[in-house]
Amino acid sequence: MSAGTYRCTQCGKDLTVSSTKHLPPCSACGNGSYRTITGGDSVDDPYPDKGQKTRHD
Repeated sequence: MSAGTYRCTQCGKDLTVSSTKHLPPCSACGNGSYRTITGGDSVDDPYPDKGQKTRHD
């Protein structure tokens, strides 16, 4: 997972990480699905990943 800020798709809480293999469940609601806000997978990045949602399994 690229460094950046991710937003929980359920409650909207932001999570900022430097770099990690997997995103942890949301500390506010336990959800594991995030939308990329900033970072390597962001739509504003010149080389974005194709997906806009990041799923924690």
